[in-house]
Amino acid sequence: MRSQSAASTVDSQLLRITGASLLRLLATAFALVASLAQVQAQDALLELDFDSATLTELPGGAVIRTQFNMPDRVPGVEGQAWRTDGFSSWLSAPVDLGGSPEFTIATWVALESYPSDLEVPVNRLNPSSIIHQRRRSRGFDVFVDTYGRWGFWLATSRGQLTLAAPERFPLYEWVHIAAAVDTRLGQATLYINGEAMASEELRRGAEVYFADLELELARSHSEAEMMNFVVNRLNAAYDNVLVFDLALNRAEIQALFTAPGRLATDARESLAVPESRFADDFLRPRFHAMPPANWTNEPHGLVRKDDDWHIFYQRTPNGPYKTQMHWGHMSSHDLLAWRHHRDALWPELQNGDFGFDQKGIWSGDVILDGDLAFAFYTSVNHSDRITASNPGIAMAISEDPDLETWRKTGPIINTEHVLDFRDPYLWREAGAWHMIIGAALESGGGLDYYVLEPNEDGGRWSRRDRFSGLSYRELDIGSNIWEMPVFEPLTEEVRVLVVNPIGGSISKYGEKPTRAVYWTGEWREGLFHPHYSAPKLLDLVPGHLAPTVARANDGMLRAIGIVDERRSPQAQEDAGWAHTFSFPRSWRLLADGETMGQSPAPELLALRGVPALRSNSMALNANPETLSQGIRAYELELNIENASADAILAIDLLASPDRQEFTRLAFDFANETVEVNKSASTLSSEGEGPDALTGDYDTRAFGESRTVRLFVDGSVIEVFVNDAAAFSIRSYPERKDSTGVWLSAPSGSISLGDVTIWPLQQPQ
Repeated sequence: MRSQSAASTVDSQLLRITGASLLRLLATAFALVASLAQVQAQDALLELDFDSATLTELPGGAVIRTQFNMPDRVPGVEGQAWRTDGFSSWLSAPVDLGGSPEFTIATWVALESYPSDLEVPVNRLNPSSIIHQRRRSRGFDVFVDTYGRWGFWLATSRGQLTLAAPERFPLYEWVHIAAAVDTRLGQATLYINGEAMASEELRRGAEVYFADLELELARSHSEAEMMNFVVNRLNAAYDNVLVFDLALNRAEIQALFTAPGRLATDARESLAVPESRFADDFLRPRFHAMPPANWTNEPHGLVRKDDDWHIFYQRTPNGPYKTQMHWGHMSSHDLLAWRHHRDALWPELQNGDFGFDQKGIWSGDVILDGDLAFAFYTSVNHSDRITASNPGIAMAISEDPDLETWRKTGPIINTEHVLDFRDPYLWREAGAWHMIIGAALESGGGLDYYVLEPNEDGGRWSRRDRFSGLSYRELDIGSNIWEMPVFEPLTEEVRVLVVNPIGGSISKYGEKPTRAVYWTGEWREGLFHPHYSAPKLLDLVPGHLAPTVARANDGMLRAIGIVDERRSPQAQEDAGWAHTFSFPRSWRLLADGETMGQSPAPELLALRGVPALRSNSMALNANPETLSQGIRAYELELNIENASADAILAIDLLASPDRQEFTRLAFDFANETVEVNKSASTLSSEGEGPDALTGDYDTRAFGESRTVRLFVDGSVIEVFVNDAAAFSIRSYPERKDSTGVWLSAPSGSISLGDVTIWPLQQPQ
C-alpha cells in the first residue's frame, strides 16, 4: 500500500514555506518528490521502464508483439523507451486489479501522429488507445482519435463515464499522462504533465466494472480494418508505464512527472525509426528519398529555399496503407542525403464534427514569395461538394525558415466549374501567379485554370475559361481525370506540360497503364499552344509517374517522381513500407524541339564509390557474361561501340548465381524497342506484375543507342539511354543472393567499350 507518512511530510512542508529560502525550498521539495516517487514505484502492480537489452523479457509477464525481428528500442525520457511501428506492434500485460475500489495508470508517451482510421464521418470513428483494459462496455481506456481528441473512459456499476481533455493531444513531445479512480471518494481524474486535465464525480455507490483481459498499450479495444490492415493502432514511443491498485493524489502524480531526469519534452530522437527495423530488408532502397517507414505516394512541392531543397509528399505515417493522407516533409543540401522533418500538414477538425480537410491532405504545390512560403493542397471532407469545398483547393502559410510549422487559412477554390479536381500547380508569369489544377470534365481529363488578381484583400483567384489552344477533348487519352500537372519552361520559347491521366480507359495494369505524359509547346497571349495533340510518354515503360520539379543552380529542372509498388498489399504489410521516390532527373529540350530529354541529375555523380568493375572492351554474344555479384546498390554505365543490325542487348539484373531469379532489360536495336521481362524475377508469389513491359525507343528523337546508365538500389531499377530516354521499375527477388549483373546479346553481336560499375555510397 501507499506510504501515508511520505504524503503527510509533503503536506507539512507546504505549510512551512513562509520564511524559507527559495533554494532550500526547492532542494527539499525535489528530495521529497524523489523519495515519494520511489515509494510509489515500489507499490506498483506493474512497472515497465524498457531499459532491458532486447525488450523481449519484460517484468510482470508483459509482452511486446511486433512483426519485425525485434521491438524497437529508442532513447526515452529516462534511459531507453519502446517505439511502436504504428500498425503491427502493441504491448500486453497480465494486470489484475482484482475489483479494487481505486487504481491509477500512468505512462510517458510521445505521439508522432494521431492514429489513422477509416475515412468515415466523426460519429463512426474507432479511436485508438494509449493504454486500456477494456472489452465492449467494461473496463477503462485512455483513448485518442484520429483528430487528436483524447480522454479517459470508465465503466462503473452506475453507468459509463468519459473525461474528455479540452485540448488536442500534443505531437512530437514526451507527455506524462495519468488517470486515477477512487470509488470511495467518488472521484475520477485525468492528468497531463502533472496537472489535472479533467475530473468527474462518480455516482454514489458506483463500483468499477473491470474487464477480464490483459492490459494493452498502443492497440484499440475496437480495431478498424481495411483490406489486410489494422489501421488504428498507435504510432508512438512509451516509457515508464505504471499501474497501481490505489488512487494517487495530485502531489503523487506530480512526483511521477517531476522525478529527476524525467523532464524531457522534444521527442524527435525517440520517434526516429531505428535502423534496426529494416536492417535485414534487402529490398528496401538505401539511397533513394523515401519516408522513414510506412506508406507514401506522390512527392510534390519540390522547392529550393536558401541552400536547401525541400520536398513534401503524400504520407500515411501509421502503416503501409492509404488512408487520411498527411503531408510528409524532407529536406536536403544535395538531393542525395535527406533529413526527415515532422509532418507539415494533417487532417483536422474546425468544429465538433467538421474539418475542411478532415478526410485527407492530398497533393499540391509549395511556392516561395518573399519571406513567406505558401502551400496549396487538395482538401477533402465528408460534406457538400460546392459549399463545403469537397474537394477544395486550400492554402497554408509558413514563416518558418525550416518550413516545419504551417498555419492553415482554409479553402480558396471549389469544384463549381468542373466535375472533380485535385493537385494544384503554380507558377509566376509577368508578375502574376497562375494555378492549374488536374480536373475531371464532361469530356474526360483536363485542367481548371486560375490567375491571382490583386485587390484590397491581397488578391482574388479569377478563373479562366481556357488554358490550352487545343481542347482537352483533343488532348486527353481516354481518362476520367488528370492528376499532378506540371507546367514549366524548357527554353525561353518552349514549355512542357506534364500530367498523369487516370480512370476511364487508363488503369494500373491495363493495356493503357497509368503513367505520366507530356506535351511541349509555346505560351502565347495567355494560352499554351501544344506542338501536337497526342501526348508523348514521359518514360519508355510504365513504373514511374507524378514527378515534382524545381530549378537548380545550373538553370535546369530537377524532377523527382514516385516509383510505385508492384507487389501485393500483404507483401507491403510484411515489409512495413510501401513506395519510394525516384532519383532526381534533369530535364531538357532535345534537338528536335518537341521531345523532352531526361538524364540522371548531375548530383548523382557524388554517389559513385571506388569502381568495382572497369573494362574498356567487351564482346557480347548469346552466352551471358557475369559482371558482378554481391553489390546491392550500384551504378552501371556501358558504352556501345558496334552492334549488328539484328542485335539485342540483354542486361540481367538482380540475378541469383544459379539464375533462378533475374530481371531482364532487353534493348532491340532493329525494332527500336525496350522490353522489361520479370517472368523470372522472383520465386515469391507476392508480385503483382505485369511480367512483361514493352516500349518504343524513338531513335529520331533520342539518337541511336550508344550509352546505357542504370542504377540499382534495393528493389528499384532506374535506366537512362543516351542520357535522353528514361524509365524506372521495381523488382522483388526473394533470394538474398540475387544481386548479380549479367550481359549478353541473345541476338546478333555487340561490342562494348567502357563498362564500369560503381557501388553507391553517401558522399563524405
